[in-house]
Amino acid sequence: MKLTYKHTFLVLISSILFNSCSNDESTKTDPIVTDTSTLKTFTDVTFSLDRSEGYDAGLHFSTELGKSFKTNKIDAATLPKIDISFYSKNESLNYFLSPNDADYGIPNATTSFFINAAKELMTIDQFNKIIKGTDFETIKIDNDDDDSFPDSAMPNVVLFKNAAGKKGAIYIKSVHRVGYDPRIVTDIKIQK
Repeated sequence: MKLTYKHTFLVLISSILFNSCSNDESTKTDPIVTDTSTLKTFTDVTFSLDRSEGYDAGLHFSTELGKSFKTNKIDAATLPKIDISFYSKNESLNYFLSPNDADYGIPNATTSFFINAAKELMTIDQFNKIIKGTDFETIKIDNDDDDSFPDSAMPNVVLFKNAAGKKGAIYIKSVHRVGYDPRIVTDIKIQK
């Protein structure tokens, strides 16, 4: 009887050791560690597709405050901190613009530059791999490109540089025109 217990015990220990050593290392991926000292990341930021901002989402965002704003909620204290604005006319005309844009911006706001058609400069995969502020250093953003993008071009990446000279990227993940609160949903990464 004692011999059977010993065999059973040895078989049990052997199977535990074998199973723990036989994990498939090829299925494991290293976690992406973001350098939060040089990069700010915002997830699921929404921008309104409704010019009247009658629903939940706003048209403006401050990367300094990490907060969205509707036009009528921007006061003198928040105005200089707004660095991203959005405009949408219809399914074929969407674009990010400088907060001080002459047509659709806010008077006396700051200047930001946007490249709305950035597919040659940054892909979604490249956006996902940004983990530190220096990842933006080789990208040149000096002028607006005046391009727009249709709903059908989403997902999409837009590049920008704010008035403080900080470079960033906006990953447009989805568009929601039907139902309550028409909006786009984005992730934003910007240098600190």
